[in-house]
Amino acid sequence: MAANKIILKIREDASQEVAIMLAAAKKKAIASDAKIMNTAKLKVEEINAQAAEDADEAARRQVLIAELEARKNSLDSKRRVIEEAFSRAEKELTKLPLDKWEKLIMATVLAASESGNEQLCVPAADIEKYKNGMLTKLNAALVAAGKKGELTLASEPAKFTGGVMLIGKHSDFDGSFATILRDVRMKSEREVATMLFGTEVK
Repeated sequence: MAANKIILKIREDASQEVAIMLAAAKKKAIASDAKIMNTAKLKVEEINAQAAEDADEAARRQVLIAELEARKNSLDSKRRVIEEAFSRAEKELTKLPLDKWEKLIMATVLAASESGNEQLCVPAADIEKYKNGMLTKLNAALVAAGKKGELTLASEPAKFTGGVMLIGKHSDFDGSFATILRDVRMKSEREVATMLFGTEVK
């Protein structure tokens, strides 16, 4: 009988110990589960925040790309307008009235001639102008400027459509209208852009 009581006591104590252990385990499990859930919740929030940030960054990139594309298209359009402006200017130069044409050729030759005895290579369409008095005027102007007035026409016409090329003993000068306009463009394209659009084209 005493043995049975001892056994019952052991069982009772064991049951209590087991109950305590189970309660502790349950408490630990609940705490662990809460921690896991909290960690998962934080991770989800972090992922959502990162996704929102990535979405914002993607949106910013799209806006930036769109702005850059718009600026590129705008600049391309403005450059085409400038290109057309210079192209029209070159065509207009070939249609100058005789007095303005003579003034431009005179200024070009007087500024470029070093010796006064260069050959002038000119477009085929202008050869008669030189033969009909322009060459004489140029030589007279060179003499008045203290240089030789011995310019002659080259045997072959120029390949360009307007202007004049001076062929010297040591160097040549390209005074074609296309080259003059290219030089002007290189030096003053921003000023031309400002004149056309009110802002510079960079």
